Amino acid sequence: MTDGPVGGPRRADIQGLRAVAVLAVIAFHVFGWPGGGYLGVDAFFVVSGFVITGVLVRERDRTGRISLRAFWIRRARRILPLALVVIAAVVVVAPWAWAGAKVASVRADALWATLFAANWHYAARADSYFDTGSAPSPLLHYWSLGVEEQFYLAWPLLVVLAVAVAGGVRRHRAAVAVLAGCVGAASLVWAALQSTSDPTTAYFSTLTRAWELALGAALATLPAHAVRLRSAARATLSWAGLGTLVTAYVLVSPDTGSPWPAALWAAAGTALVLVAGIGAPVPGAVVLTNRVSGYVGDISYGLYLWHFPLVVLAPVVLATTGAATTGVVLVGTLVLAAISHHLVERPVLDAPRVRRRGMLAAAMALVLLIAGIGGAAAARPDLFSGGTVVAVAEPDGAVPPPVGETPETTEAPATPEATRTSSAPSPSATPTPTPTPTPTGWTPIPLGATGTRIQDGLRGALASSSWPADLNPSPDQWQTTADQRAAMSACTATDAADPESCTFGNRAGPEIIVYGDSIGFPLLATVEKAYGARYKVRGMTKIACAVNGVDANYGKDEWAVPCVNHRKMVLDYVRRVRPKVLIMTETYSWAVRLKSGAKGAASAREWLAADQRFVDSVRGSVGTVVIVAPSMPGVAFLDCYRPGGSPGRCVTGIPTWWARTRDVEKKVQHAVFVDTTHWYCVDGRCPIFTTTTGTVLKGDYLHTSVQYARQLAPDLTYLLRASGVRL
Repeated sequence: MTDGPVGGPRRADIQGLRAVAVLAVIAFHVFGWPGGGYLGVDAFFVVSGFVITGVLVRERDRTGRISLRAFWIRRARRILPLALVVIAAVVVVAPWAWAGAKVASVRADALWATLFAANWHYAARADSYFDTGSAPSPLLHYWSLGVEEQFYLAWPLLVVLAVAVAGGVRRHRAAVAVLAGCVGAASLVWAALQSTSDPTTAYFSTLTRAWELALGAALATLPAHAVRLRSAARATLSWAGLGTLVTAYVLVSPDTGSPWPAALWAAAGTALVLVAGIGAPVPGAVVLTNRVSGYVGDISYGLYLWHFPLVVLAPVVLATTGAATTGVVLVGTLVLAAISHHLVERPVLDAPRVRRRGMLAAAMALVLLIAGIGGAAAARPDLFSGGTVVAVAEPDGAVPPPVGETPETTEAPATPEATRTSSAPSPSATPTPTPTPTPTGWTPIPLGATGTRIQDGLRGALASSSWPADLNPSPDQWQTTADQRAAMSACTATDAADPESCTFGNRAGPEIIVYGDSIGFPLLATVEKAYGARYKVRGMTKIACAVNGVDANYGKDEWAVPCVNHRKMVLDYVRRVRPKVLIMTETYSWAVRLKSGAKGAASAREWLAADQRFVDSVRGSVGTVVIVAPSMPGVAFLDCYRPGGSPGRCVTGIPTWWARTRDVEKKVQHAVFVDTTHWYCVDGRCPIFTTTTGTVLKGDYLHTSVQYARQLAPDLTYLLRASGVRL
C-alpha cells in the first residue's frame, strides 16, 4: 500500500507482492474465499517495514544523517491525500444510505480514521471483519492504516536514537537490526499472549503487529553484498516465498488466531520473497514482475481503500443482489482506484512535476463516471432503491427470503391450519387449549386472536412500499440494545447468590426463571409483561454461552469455562428454589458451531441430546420446563433502513439450519416447546417491523427489540395456556 523505496532501485517483485496481497484481501471480503485472504494485510505490514526502513538506512548511507522532517513529509504526501478522499466520500454517501444513528456512527469512525487511530477505536468497540451479524463500518479497514501510520511516527524516532547510541560511521545498519530484533521479539511474544486472552484487541493492536513491521525492517538492514545467491537460488527462494504466502491464504481461516499464529506463514512467505531480491533481481519471477502485476501493485493502495466501502455500501444502495452487486463492487473498485491513482496519488507525489495529460485524462474519466451514475439514477431510480441486505453465508448471517417455499418441518401437522402461519383462525375464534404434550411428541398450537394480530401486522409490513411515519423506536433515536435494563444490569451474567441480580416482577410471588444467553434478555421483558404482576421473574442469563450444555466451539477451551460454571450455578439454584416454570431460550447459532464439527442432521441430533440432558437434569425440581424458539438471524435495522428507502430491503428469510434446529427441539421429552416463528415471519419471509403498532421487531440483527418483546406478552400467555402450562 506504500510507494517504492526512495533512493534505491524500484523492485518489480515488491509491486507484485502488493498485487497478490491486495487481491487476496478483496477476494476475502467480496467472495469469502480464500479463507486466509485477510492475511494480505500482514504481507503489507512486512513490505512496509522493509521499504520504510530501507529508505532510512540508505539515507544514512548517502548523507550520514536521517531527516525526520523530509521522511514524514514524504509519508504524508503518499498516505494522506487518497485516504482523506475516501473518508470524505464515505461521509458524503452515508446519509443517503443509512439512518441518522448509523450515520453518526460512521462519522465517528471517520474521525478516528482521519486521526489514524482507527485500530484502537475498533478494538475498544470490539468490531471485527469476522462479525457476520451486522454490517461493519465502511471504514473498518482503516485499522491497518492506523497501525502503519503509528509505525511511521514512532519507528524513525527509534531508528535515529539507535543510530545515535551506536555511533560510528558504519554501525547504523547493525544498530537498526538489533532494534528491529528487540522490538520484533517483544511484539511477537505479546501477540501470542494477547491472541489468547483478548483476540479482538490483539487483531487491531499496533503492539501485536509491530513484529511484522520489524521483520521487514530487519531485512532492510542487510546490505546488497550480504545476500550472494546464484540466480537459481534466488528464483527458488522467491517461488518458495510466494507459494508459502498463497498457501497461507488458502489454508488459514478466520477461526485461526490472528495475528498469532495465523500471520506467521504470511509474514514468512513475504520475507522469503524480499530476501530473494536483495542485491539482484530475481530471474523468472513472472507472476510478480509482469506488467499487470506491476500496475495492480501501483494502484494497490487505492484498491485497498476503495473496495471495502463498496463492499459495505453496494448491497445497501443498490436494488441488485448476488452476482450483479459483486460485479458493481469489483468494477467500481478497479475504476475508482485507477482514477484516483492518476488524479490524486501521482500528481501529489510528482509535484512539482505534475503530469498534466494524466491528470486531464483521469479528471475526464471521473466526470464521465459521475455523469454515468447520475444518469442511471435519473433514468432508473429503481436500481438505487436498495435491495435486501444479506450478510455472508455464515451461521449468524442473514439469508435471502426463500423463493416460493418455506422451511420444511420434521413433525407431521395435526391440521394444515395448525402449522401454516398464513392461514390462521379469525380473531373471534378462540381454539380450545391443547393438553400438556406427552413425552413422545409435540402438538402444534393453532394461532389465537393474538397470533393472528401479529401475523396481520407482519403481512402488512411485507406489503408496504414505504416506512411508517411513526416507527417505534424512531430511527434517529435508535438504540440497538434489546433491553436497556437487562443489558446494563447483572443479567449479562446473573449472580444467583444475589437476590436482586436480574430479578423483576413481584418479589413475593412464585418464581419463573428465564434461562438463556443474550436471547433471554428480550424474553425477560415478554415474561415480565405477561406475568410480572403475580410472579417473580428471575433471569438466569449469561451472554455468549450455549446454555443447554451442547459442546460448542467457543474458539478456545478456556473460554467455555465461565459458561460451564454458570450452568452449574443455575442447576444448583433451580434445585434449591424449585421454580414453578423454567423457560429456556438461546440462539441456535451454537448448533452450527459444534466442537464435533457436525453439520446438518448430525448437528441437530447433537443439539437434541443436549436439550434432553438439561431437561432431565432439572425436571424433578421444576413444575414445567418450557423451551421457547429464539428469534432468527436477519439484518440489523440500522444496516438496511434509510429515509425514503424501501422496507423490502430489510426482508430476510429463515435459514435452513435454524429451521432444522427449531424442529428438532419439538422432540424434547418432558418439556413444552413454544414455536415463535409467527412472531417474526409469514410463510418464510421476515420483515423488520409490524404495521399493527409501527414497531421495529429487532434491536440488532438477532435480538428482539424490547418494544416488540413487550407487545408479544399476550400471545406468549395464550401459547403457554394452550400448551397446558398453568400460570
